[in-house]
Amino acid sequence: MRIAFDLRRIGNPGIGRYMKCLVEAILKQETDNEYLLLVPSDASDIIQSNSANVRRVVARSSYYSFREQIELPQILRTHKIDLLHSPHFLLPLSRPCPAVVTIHDVIYMACPEDLESKLGRLYYRAMMHASARLAVRIITDSIFSKNEIVRYLHVDPAKITVIYPAVDPGFRQISDAVAREAVFLKHGIGGDYIFYTGIYKARKNHAGLLKSFKRFLEFGGNGQLVIAGPLDEGERRLRTLAEELRISKQVIFTGFVDDAELCALYSAARVYACPSLYEGFGFTVLEAMACGTPVVCSEAASLPEVAGDAALRANANDAHAFGEALYQVFTDDDLRREMIGRGRQNLRRFSWEQAAKQCLQTYDEAVGGTISATSPLRERSLSH
Repeated sequence: MRIAFDLRRIGNPGIGRYMKCLVEAILKQETDNEYLLLVPSDASDIIQSNSANVRRVVARSSYYSFREQIELPQILRTHKIDLLHSPHFLLPLSRPCPAVVTIHDVIYMACPEDLESKLGRLYYRAMMHASARLAVRIITDSIFSKNEIVRYLHVDPAKITVIYPAVDPGFRQISDAVAREAVFLKHGIGGDYIFYTGIYKARKNHAGLLKSFKRFLEFGGNGQLVIAGPLDEGERRLRTLAEELRISKQVIFTGFVDDAELCALYSAARVYACPSLYEGFGFTVLEAMACGTPVVCSEAASLPEVAGDAALRANANDAHAFGEALYQVFTDDDLRREMIGRGRQNLRRFSWEQAAKQCLQTYDEAVGGTISATSPLRERSLSH
C-alpha cells in the first residue's frame, strides 16, 4: 500500500512534535508499505529515516489556503497514492484515494473564545465537519476527545479510533546540576518551585493557578511559581493579577523556553501543576512524569484519563481545593516519591510503537485490508 502523510505543519512546536514522533514510529515498522511524506520546504529533513520505501515531496501550499485544494490532489494522483493520512484535522475536499484524518480535539467548537476571529471559527467549523464526513476513518487521542467529536460533529462512534500518543523521547529527567543551575540563573529561580507550561488561553486557567498558588502560600507553602510558555498579551494580565493577589514576588514568567530548558524546568520542579479546564489529551502531564516530577492536575476533560491514578486531581476552579492539593504534594516527601513511581508506571500505557501499529491497522481497515503491489520509492527530497 502506498501511503501519503500530510506533514506541512511539522514545523509547528505542538502538532509538529506529534507528526514527527508518530511518522518516525510508523516508518520503523516492518511492512510492505511505501510512504510519501508531504513536507514544507523549510522542514523537509525533520523526519529521520533511511528506508528505501520512503520518499519526500515538498508541498508549497499553506494550510487553510485555496491552493492546497488543487496541489494536494495533484500530488496524490501523480504518485498513485492508495491512502492519505492527515495528522492535522484538514483534508482536501477532493481526493483520488481514501483518507484517514486525525482530529485531536474540537477545542474551537467547545471553547470558541480561543479563536477570536468569527470568520476563522466559521471556517474551522466547516472544514472540521467536512473532514469528519470525508474521512473513511478518524483517529483521535483520547476517549474524551472521541466523545466530543461525536457530540459536536455528529459522527458515528464506530468511525472513530482512539489511539493514544506518547511522550517525545527527548523528555527525560535531567539530573545534571550544572544544567539546572544555568536555567535557574537565567530565569531568577531561587529555590523550590511549582511549575506550569502552556500557551495563554482562558481554558488553560493561568488565572486560576495564580489564585490557587496564593492559597498554597496561605497554607504555609514556601516556594515559587514558575510559568513557562509564550503568553503574549496574557502576560501583562497575569502580572497585574499577581500584583493584586500580592504574590508577584514569588511568581516567575520565563516566556518561551526550548526543549532543553523545558526538561530542566520539569525535572527540578517540586510539583508540576496542570490547572487546564479543557485538553484533548494533555501532553504536559506525561512530559512531567517522564522527567520524574509529581503532578497535580485538574479533574476536567481528558486529564483524568491521561493521568490515571498517577496524579493528584483537584477542582481547578476551586482555588482552595487546588491550592491544598499543591501544598500536599509539595510538602509531603513520601507522597512525592509514591507519585513519581506511579508516574513512571503510568507512562507505560503510552507508546509510539504501539500507536504506530494501531495506525497501520486503521489504514488497512480504511482501504479494506488490500495491499497494493508497487515498485519501491526511493527516499529523497524533491519538488513535485
